[in-house]
Amino acid sequence: MSSKASLTGHGFGFAMTAGIVAVFALFAPKPGHAQTESLKHDSDKAREMKEPSFQTREERLNAKPLDWNSTIGTPTPRTLTAKERKALQTAKPAASGGGAPNPAADEEARKLHPDDWK
Repeated sequence: MSSKASLTGHGFGFAMTAGIVAVFALFAPKPGHAQTESLKHDSDKAREMKEPSFQTREERLNAKPLDWNSTIGTPTPRTLTAKERKALQTAKPAASGGGAPNPAADEEARKLHPDDWK
């Protein structure tokens, strides 16, 4: 059996897999195309909206989860103040010292492992 014949079999399988993936990619639902509306907490429209009730089991089961892709938003970079920039430039790497040992460690160890303290 030649290596050319065995590669043809793998090539056909790869082509079929790639074709199936491409078809699913074309027809897959696109996230984030739903209309969303941002409301400020203290706006008039927000005050007029009725709060959802989740008091009964049926209401909790019928509640729809958040679409995280639509609620993430776009991050905005924060500009550093001159004081913060200077603090970052002059900062030296350091580590904090260890804390004091637990004063009740022996007592706790005797309680949890009495056989080891005989």
